[in-house]
Amino acid sequence: MPVGNLLYDSISRNTGDIAMGIAASQLLGEHGISTSIVDPLCARMPQQMIIGGGELIRPTGDSLYDVFRRPGAHMLNSAGVWDTADDLDYLKGYAHVSARSSREVDVLRKWVPEAELVPCATTMLHSDHYEIPGTEPGELLVGIHMVPHALRMIEDLIPLVNAIPHKKVFIPFTHYNGDASFMRHLPFDKSNSVFLDTLTPLELHSAIGQMSHVLVSSLHASIFAYSQNVPFASVFQQKTHNYFDDRGLRAHIVTNRDQLQNMIHRLDAETFDFTASVENDTAVITRTFAIYANILQGTQAPSETVPLAELEDLDRSRVRGEILLNQAEQIIEDRDVTLAGIEAARLAQAAHTLQIVAERDLSVIAQAKANQSNTAHVADLERRLTDTETALTRITHSWWWRLARTMAAPIRRVLRSLTAVFQRT
Repeated sequence: MPVGNLLYDSISRNTGDIAMGIAASQLLGEHGISTSIVDPLCARMPQQMIIGGGELIRPTGDSLYDVFRRPGAHMLNSAGVWDTADDLDYLKGYAHVSARSSREVDVLRKWVPEAELVPCATTMLHSDHYEIPGTEPGELLVGIHMVPHALRMIEDLIPLVNAIPHKKVFIPFTHYNGDASFMRHLPFDKSNSVFLDTLTPLELHSAIGQMSHVLVSSLHASIFAYSQNVPFASVFQQKTHNYFDDRGLRAHIVTNRDQLQNMIHRLDAETFDFTASVENDTAVITRTFAIYANILQGTQAPSETVPLAELEDLDRSRVRGEILLNQAEQIIEDRDVTLAGIEAARLAQAAHTLQIVAERDLSVIAQAKANQSNTAHVADLERRLTDTETALTRITHSWWWRLARTMAAPIRRVLRSLTAVFQRT
């Protein structure tokens, strides 16, 4: 029996990547082909693999993602591709090459003109029913998934979410992002809401399928909704914009407060039906996996392996640990910068308000003295002004304020850098 060897980023706790592996296994199983997950850091790799899942096609020089640049008669399945990807001559020897959006296919076609556009296999993911705790059958539920990137992009995001009048289900999705604890510690209105625990990809797929509509910050959370005909709004990421722009759903990708507020209203007031688009995607995916099955069934060579690199077990453990540590550090930096920016903005607004109060009180005091008002009233006004100035001094001498004033440009550069990374990954 032929075996489909699946190589994807199985190191990170990335729901989308894992779900792509599950979907590929389900689809190949329909052709009688069993699957095996290949460890990206194993010492030897099969001669033929289906490679896909996440943003695998990047510029050379990444200690993890260079591993996925495997020469041979492989199949590149609906890959995520960076615009800056380079040195892709090795793809010319592949049995099949595809990317998940038109923009990404255009990058691949510089090296492989016959590269195809293939939607993400998770469109056809099958999951068993997951019983969402704290909800009633038929209850109108709005799914919420937010990460630091969303707070930076959408001004006053939390009040917008809190204003939704229906029961909210907070859904941790990008577990490597620590989104469960992040959402729990934000000042969301928890009076009519459910916070889900860390779920498996199949449980998440089922949970999102039960929502009336969702507000999310992930490509695959968006695909889970779209493929199950659940209306959605997704905070902008370049890859999400690329994917849904192909489907004429650009309005569902929001970049600012006004766009999100408009989509929240539309999701509540309008009826959306993605059925025809999903059927088109399903037809392409079905045809593509039939091609994969024919390739695998027609392979006469034994499932030999080729050496990847001579790494001792200890070395592989170290590399794996370094990769996870680097990811954690990036997530922590992302969260810290977001919180610092929010606090600096809050203090700046407070300082602005106090400045207005102080100027008003000065005007009143001047007018009272000019009118020779009683001295007790003037003294009371002056005490109020002193209190206001003290509060203003306390803010403007805080380290948050100094951060906001003296580090404004560097913070903006870091925010842009982190946002760019997040939009690509």
